[in-house]
Formats: sequence, structure tokens, C-alpha cells
Amino acid sequence: MSATVRDLMSTKVASIAPTTSFKDIARMMLSAEVTALPVVADGSVVGIVTETDLLHKEEFKREGSQEDYEPPLRTRIRRVLGGSGSGRRKAAAVDARGLMNREVITVLAGDSAISAVRAMERRDVKQLPVVDESGALVGMVSRRDLLRIFARPDEDIARDIGIALAQTPRWLNAGALTFAVQDGIATLEGTLEQHSSVVLVNQMVHGVDGVVGVSSNITWEVDDLLPPRARVR
Repeated sequence: MSATVRDLMSTKVASIAPTTSFKDIARMMLSAEVTALPVVADGSVVGIVTETDLLHKEEFKREGSQEDYEPPLRTRIRRVLGGSGSGRRKAAAVDARGLMNREVITVLAGDSAISAVRAMERRDVKQLPVVDESGALVGMVSRRDLLRIFARPDEDIARDIGIALAQTPRWLNAGALTFAVQDGIATLEGTLEQHSSVVLVNQMVHGVDGVVGVSSNITWEVDDLLPPRARVR
């Protein structure tokens, strides 16, 4: 069974309005022990403010006051690449409206956990607001939340592997296989008729939430993955 965002997300979510002040945002992040806050207006998520957005204030505050100020190397590189405009704008911001990232990526509570992982990786973010079908905020999911998949007890993983094997087509005969799980590694034993069936079962078991590796000792009677022999003329 595949975990959904709903299974992993935090439902006690602090949110802010576009008019929330810089100071209040900083206080809320510290008190809630979070690194980002979604910005909500008219019941919908319109942006997100991260701790990085706040730190631009420190990064740029000496500019204009000391001509010899030399920004950190990372800042200089970002400016060469054209990314300094946003940072400077956020450094001058006094509320969420000026700080927030408007191109916020959200996920639905019913989305798969793997889709949330891919969205975080694609946008290089650490957390995502979770919304319902109407776009209303219902939670937040973070990389730390998603790590809980790999902390599942071996007993739970083994149960789900058993369910998955039992639901395969009868002709596959996967129910006759034996398996064990230790530290998230599933070890499979038995024999199937075709080599392609072994590949299918290995992939299916690897897709079970919490499985970190598959050690397959399954043998096969017919290697249907070998190319057909060339005809002899």
C-alpha cells in the first residue's frame, strides 16, 4: 500500500496573512519551530515565506551604508546569475506581501507521498502546503515528514508485502513465495515459472512503502527474457 500525503502531513499548521509583519513572521517561525509559513488570503494559499526570505534582511542591510562592503561569495555568485533582485526586494520588505514567494507549489492531501518527494526535489524546497480540492489549506508536509516512510516497523512492511503478493494474478503464483524483512530489506525466496515474473515481483516489492532494498533469491523455470535464437538457414 502506498502512503499518501494525508498519512504524513502535519495538520496543525500556522499560517499568515499578506499583511503579517516581518517581526510577527519571525516570532511565529520561532514559536512554531518551522522553517516556512504559508500565506493565506480569502481562504486560499497565495504564497509562502521561508526563513531564507527573512534572512535577506541581514544579508543586504549593510548595502548603501558602507561602500567597501563585500557581500559573501554565494551572494556575489547569485547576483552574477541574476538572482539578486529578488533578494534585495525581500530585504526591503516589512510584511509577508513583500517577502512571500508567489509561485508556491501545493499538493493535495490525496496525492501519493512519492509525488510530494518529486515536487520538493524539482523545486528544491523543504516543505509544501497541502490543500483540498477547493484550494483551502489543510496541512503542511516536509521532508522530515516523508522520512517517516523509511522508519516504518519491519512488521508493517512485511504485512504490506504479503498483501501485495496476495493481490497478484493467480497465474503468477506469487503467493507461493516466502519472504522476510529486516531493517527495511526484503529477502524473497521461491520459484516462479518465468523470468519476467520474477522481475515484476521484485519491482512490486520494492514499491512497498518502507522497503529500502530487495534481496531476491527467486529462481525461474523459463527464461523468457533471453532473445530468440537466430533461425538456422
